[in-house]
Amino acid sequence: MSCLICAGQAESVECASGWEERRCSVCGWYRMSQSLILAMMEEGQIFDTERMRAWLVCRRQLMPIPTIDASQAILAP
Repeated sequence: MSCLICAGQAESVECASGWEERRCSVCGWYRMSQSLILAMMEEGQIFDTERMRAWLVCRRQLMPIPTIDASQAILAP
């Protein structure tokens, strides 16, 4: 399975319906909404990987497994 942020190797983790969960050795453990994934694919968008990783580090201070949906996505221009 691949990381949804950096496209590197990641482990897929079973989670609630409507979400995808990954454990990447570089990006860490996170959960992303399937609707965001589909919207990004339709629009040909990708993440600003470095900014997204920094955001995940900050979010982990509040919750062990950060969740990413459209309101939190940091996309590359």
